[in-house]
Amino acid sequence: MYNSLKKAGGRLILLLITLSLILSSITSCDLFSYVAGNKDEISSNINQSTSDGTSSHNYVSEYLRDWGMPIFDTIKFKYFEAHFNQLYNYSDGMPETLSHAKETADLFLEYYYDALDLDNKTKVTDALLYCYVSALDDPYSAYRPPVETDEYMTDMSGKFGGIGVMVEYNDDEESIMINTVYLDSPAEKAGVKVGDYIYAVDGKTVNELGYNNAVNHVRGEIGTPVELTLIRNGEYVTVTAIRAEVEEINVAYEIDTDTDIGYVQIVQFKKNTYSQFVDAIEAIEAAEAKGIVFDLRGNPGGYLDSVCDVISYLIPNGHTIVTYQYKGREMIELKSSNDSDDGDHVVDLPFVVICNQYTASAGEIFTAALRDYRNDGLLDATIVGTTTYKKGIMQNTYYYFDESTVTMTVAYYNPPCGENYHGKGVIPDITVENTDNDDIQLKVAFDEMIELINAN
Repeated sequence: MYNSLKKAGGRLILLLITLSLILSSITSCDLFSYVAGNKDEISSNINQSTSDGTSSHNYVSEYLRDWGMPIFDTIKFKYFEAHFNQLYNYSDGMPETLSHAKETADLFLEYYYDALDLDNKTKVTDALLYCYVSALDDPYSAYRPPVETDEYMTDMSGKFGGIGVMVEYNDDEESIMINTVYLDSPAEKAGVKVGDYIYAVDGKTVNELGYNNAVNHVRGEIGTPVELTLIRNGEYVTVTAIRAEVEEINVAYEIDTDTDIGYVQIVQFKKNTYSQFVDAIEAIEAAEAKGIVFDLRGNPGGYLDSVCDVISYLIPNGHTIVTYQYKGREMIELKSSNDSDDGDHVVDLPFVVICNQYTASAGEIFTAALRDYRNDGLLDATIVGTTTYKKGIMQNTYYYFDESTVTMTVAYYNPPCGENYHGKGVIPDITVENTDNDDIQLKVAFDEMIELINAN
């Protein structure tokens, strides 16, 4: 899950780090003795280092330089590498430097060496950083050059050039699963279907690109084509979609007049989610609904600030929403805080949350928080559906001076009262699965809401 981008506030620290790296590079003669080798020479140097331990470095970039990689921006590479060494907090942490360097080099030689203009220092640097991040075996970390960073930021704003799908990474298939196709979208026109797996984008596999980079490759300039290699029922299908402007509706709602129950679907937690959520709640309150069903099925997460704002609009100020801890630092606690026009806004109604195996990250925070608030006596809520996606980690994104970025996993987060559920998921109070032809989960959710209303 992505926290707020750390841009302006960290400029001074980043400048100091960069100056330190420049001095380090000068001291070690990075800028004066860098000699590139050919592919065979690089492979030979790698094999020699890994077999007899002829060199020992603290940075992957130093191995790449010594092995004779095509000329790359060692200062930029080491700048991002220093961030990973200081902040990365996932699984067992950073891999051993030599093995990480070898994996990075092997990926570059396999996928980029013969495809790039090796005299283009910028492209070589980008490719090596792609490989460095891919070698972490963390689908949620990503490197983005300036153009991809701009595309990512545009996407998270809620409006972008794309094909009109909602997706989630699938570990088993090492691909991206389509869980929503927008009506009349480029994806629908190209024949993309819910349940398809994106195996490759424009000929590059998702496994090669990494999850976030693959998603960003699907998006792009309006009017341009993107070729998708899909896995459908065990077979490969190739389609081409023409990108168009996609205006995301991240919150949809309706009111069932027969039962006076409000229904709110939260698709994702982006920058425009909170304002859409407030509109939905205001309409439901104006209709004097007796309860609200929140549908978080297929919600892949989004910004931590966004989900905290949404939860804050439902409950009184001062209640813990989530806690998390960066590597080597004290625990951080985020509490509900709402300064709407009518003060501390609170929704005093029973809630039912519908979740499934594709409810992830910020979607799981929302689900777990309402469960914990129920257990703590703050509100009435029931969780219906199937166990969630099991992503209890968060990511931050950091800028370089050329506006390129790295996104990395920096912390595990915990719901208000319960334990971290990474790898476990949030287990519903009422477990129910849908059939191919019937939305049983929605029916059970409404039945449960009627019981909650009658109990009050």
